[in-house]
Amino acid sequence: MSQEKERKSSSRYDLTKVYKFNKAIKESRVNMLIMSYNELERGATVDKERSIRIENLRIRINKLTLMRHDELMRIYSHVKTSRIILTPPSTPVSSERPLSLVIVTQPVSSHFSFKIENIVSEPDCILIDMVPTSCDTHVDSDQIDDDSIIYPEGVTDLHPYQIVAHYRKVAGKSTNFREYPLIAAEDSNETLILGLDNFARQHDCTLIFSDQDQQFDQSIYRAACGIADLGSIHLLANDSLLTANFQFELDLDYNQDIAKSADSIQQFVIDFCNAIAQVLSCDNDIVRIFSIKKIADQPGKSDVNFGLTTPELKRTEQLAHDLQIHGRSGFSNETILQHVKARDYECIWKSAISYLQIRPDDLDPRYNFDYRQPGVPNEDLRGGYPYYLPLGWYRHALNVSTKYENDQIWLGRSNADGEWPVAFHGTSKDAVTGIVAKGFLINAVKTDVKRQEAIDLIGEEADRPGLYVATHCNGGSDIYTTPFTVTTFPDKSEQFRIVFQCRVQPKKFTCHTSPVNVGEAWRIVDPNAIRPYGILLKKEGSSHEQNKD
Repeated sequence: MSQEKERKSSSRYDLTKVYKFNKAIKESRVNMLIMSYNELERGATVDKERSIRIENLRIRINKLTLMRHDELMRIYSHVKTSRIILTPPSTPVSSERPLSLVIVTQPVSSHFSFKIENIVSEPDCILIDMVPTSCDTHVDSDQIDDDSIIYPEGVTDLHPYQIVAHYRKVAGKSTNFREYPLIAAEDSNETLILGLDNFARQHDCTLIFSDQDQQFDQSIYRAACGIADLGSIHLLANDSLLTANFQFELDLDYNQDIAKSADSIQQFVIDFCNAIAQVLSCDNDIVRIFSIKKIADQPGKSDVNFGLTTPELKRTEQLAHDLQIHGRSGFSNETILQHVKARDYECIWKSAISYLQIRPDDLDPRYNFDYRQPGVPNEDLRGGYPYYLPLGWYRHALNVSTKYENDQIWLGRSNADGEWPVAFHGTSKDAVTGIVAKGFLINAVKTDVKRQEAIDLIGEEADRPGLYVATHCNGGSDIYTTPFTVTTFPDKSEQFRIVFQCRVQPKKFTCHTSPVNVGEAWRIVDPNAIRPYGILLKKEGSSHEQNKD
């Protein structure tokens, strides 16, 4: 029975079909381009028969693209879509009217779409914040204002107290810090919250609180939409869920055509995202506009900054490549994209996760554990692999018991079939930006230091961007952390470090002896094969103690 569950779990995150679709789409696209190019070289008009063949290839590409999208939705967010696709007829048809592709979608479960959460309009620029409709980034800010917080006397840095006050309010606790002081300690939830806030700011995110229940088995998809949570926090640490960023120049006047009212801005955003999705034959929830700018000294011209993100990097790369091809040749006159100036547009890859969302119920203190206490063993077994306990740290357990379709075996402690081994993940921003020198975390586009070694070990399956974890916390993942400071009194502050404690799916990683000081680094290509289940805190020291020395 356990083997059957493991087989189903493995197939649920199997990307084999996705890569087969990628290969078929690429081959069809190459054939279509070759046919078109040959006709142009001859200087002749495409004849009817060849036109039909090219159109059929285009339809095949659209069909394969939709099938690939459905497979990705099944894998990452458990959404099943039923489609009726009109098969092109075998008899010749008029080349004057392209054969149409008829699609009827029947969603079985909920599907994410975007809403415009914030619009900041300035004379020459509009900043736009787009989030999934299921996310409310104001759930805590609507309930609290600065006047309701009672700060300790003498404190000048109010930010930590504001963050903790938002957490307390969502948790139903007092925001009077004189009566209920902020306690800096490894076993303090509020210290953990400040650590997560510091981590989010390192990665250019805003920490927000929610009272909405969210399943972690959809975390990867939400992260692709710009909202990370404790089920996808390792992707934020890696900067591995990258967005293809573009800046399109439009023949539209900033003041008259776009920014004249809030309604006109929203309509522009909707029209633009829908048009991009239509061109790429994808859903509009992978397209986000970040800003719209007036082009200085060029009346009637505007720049639109936007991005494409999917849960699967190769899929995003393909969409970005397709968009660049369209951008060079120009768009049709049927949508707002007719105003885009045809040119070779650059694609810039970077993370576009805007928020780290947590809920008080995401923590499960029943399974907190103090690895500082005497008598804790150095080593144990989990999932048939050595488990090197993080001595000297304190674990804040995450509430994962019902977050993965009631699958409990992966988190077991008996080494049964289907149990996942333990590994650790650092959190430092410097580890991401300094990957060339340190080689632990991954820049998923350019640098992956153990990629070739992994390919040599298991073959082409490893020829995808990798995520890295360490078998040891001490001497492994902890060297890729940055301390954060908690100030409780004007003359006293303490520093802590954060590490993520994770389980890794068996047979989904390769083992490497570097780049860690102790133990092994494990390389994983499937982001769903890593599940954080605890956050470790460790105190570094305090300024109060140093002053006494």
